[in-house]
Amino acid sequence: MNKFFNLYNSLCTGANSSGIFSFDPYFYAIKELLVSELRDVVFYIEKLKDLDVDMSSYTDKVIEFVSVLIVNLDFKKESFFVIVEDLYDNKTKLQDMYINLCSQKGITPDNTERKMAVLTGKESIIKALNEHEKNLSEKDLLTNTNKKNLYEIMINLVLNACNCLIELKNYGIDFTEAKEEVLKLFNSANFTSEDENEWIIKIKEFSAWNYKITKKLYNKISERFGPVEKSQAPFIVKEGKAILVSGSSFLDLEKVLESVRGKKINVYTHNNLISAFQYKKFKENPNLIGHYQRLNNNFPLDFASFPGPIFITRNSAPKIDVIRGQIYTQSKYPPFGIAKIDNDDFSPIIKYALNSKGFTENTIIDDISIGYDENELLCKITEMVNMYKTGEIKHIAFVGLIDKFTKTGDYIEKFLSEAPDDLFVISFAYDNSKDNILFVNPYYDFLILYKILNVMNNLAENINKDVSIFFTDCAINTISHLFNLQYLGIKNLFLGNCCPNVISPVLLEGLKKLFDIKEISSPKEDIKLILN
Repeated sequence: MNKFFNLYNSLCTGANSSGIFSFDPYFYAIKELLVSELRDVVFYIEKLKDLDVDMSSYTDKVIEFVSVLIVNLDFKKESFFVIVEDLYDNKTKLQDMYINLCSQKGITPDNTERKMAVLTGKESIIKALNEHEKNLSEKDLLTNTNKKNLYEIMINLVLNACNCLIELKNYGIDFTEAKEEVLKLFNSANFTSEDENEWIIKIKEFSAWNYKITKKLYNKISERFGPVEKSQAPFIVKEGKAILVSGSSFLDLEKVLESVRGKKINVYTHNNLISAFQYKKFKENPNLIGHYQRLNNNFPLDFASFPGPIFITRNSAPKIDVIRGQIYTQSKYPPFGIAKIDNDDFSPIIKYALNSKGFTENTIIDDISIGYDENELLCKITEMVNMYKTGEIKHIAFVGLIDKFTKTGDYIEKFLSEAPDDLFVISFAYDNSKDNILFVNPYYDFLILYKILNVMNNLAENINKDVSIFFTDCAINTISHLFNLQYLGIKNLFLGNCCPNVISPVLLEGLKKLFDIKEISSPKEDIKLILN
């Protein structure tokens, strides 16, 4: 089994392929530039809204632009020009609209000297980046560490909220009120002269909306594909033509499966989509064969060895340095070398699959237990809460969120073995025979944490004050979850080692200092801290 699916954390090291998930300062700088220019667009949207102009169409454009920043920015130069020119066009229209309206109303316009570099194929991207660095220095975002960290937190929350809003829209839900709040927070980043306490207050206030967005999306996923069941995710391949679906969108996976219905094409999941096998709706689909993954987070190795086309779901973030020509996406601005499809037209992928070699023989590798019985879980959580009420349990800890990497395995196993009887541990990583350990196997399904917390709070008031949550790994949405949980009243939140392209050491220090996020140390010390 491990020869096929090695649970090794390649997020930082890149595993066997150079550059995979590496920290590229050039693309990071481009992302910062795009965020900065988007902030200017939002500035004019908010100004025009103050003048009673309906800006709903432009709000949707900003949400879409922001969602682009979620994905890998391995754009070819021509694609980058298209993005910047599109932004420039929108910004110019909004600026002119604002100035003209102010003139009509006899109002002095605010800050209309905001400029944007217009790039053409003959001009240098480096020049634009240098101008951007100069602007940042002038705005004191590079010299004030606290403000810089607060800025990064605000932008991170905006990015993830927009990602969820785009996904909700794909389900047919237009969460208008939340979009307005996202733009308000985004616009706050324009006012760098504000006191840092004002930014802290705005971040905490937005956390309520961030949680509403997350909850609405998770409820929609559960409603459409649930309930979750105990299942086996099969690591098998079947002779025949094949399509690999990688990412996190169940909705996109469903659309691919619908497109191949009745055709002799087998579909395989990859990465986060392994959790699709915990839903009956997917398990019963005859075209969905199994999960294909050789090394955790080593996309080039998986993609290079797959004998058919690969579809990356929307708003997913793989960084791919190899394998061009057989990868598809519906993203508005596809990364370099990835083909774009529009309007759920999967015919190019199907054609490619039929013309590909496919698998030449059946192979059974293994399977992985996944999912849980919701009724059984509810009974166990109820028993745990009753023990908390009687004082038999003094504290509750969640350990092993996000995924199961060997990097944090020693910590989690020691934590479980050293947990005293009055500490109840809900483990998402490893099982343990102790009575005070409850093992739940959700893999990438973060919804389970919110489900359990909801049940606990319905059974016992103020129980969250005696809850600790340990993020033993970091992902792109970790900061978003941290603030959701703080909004729910969880004070003891611990972060493990994070890669700098996810949460930098400086930002981690900012989270600790400004929001009392704690850093994982040793099981013994951490247990002592939460119990005292």
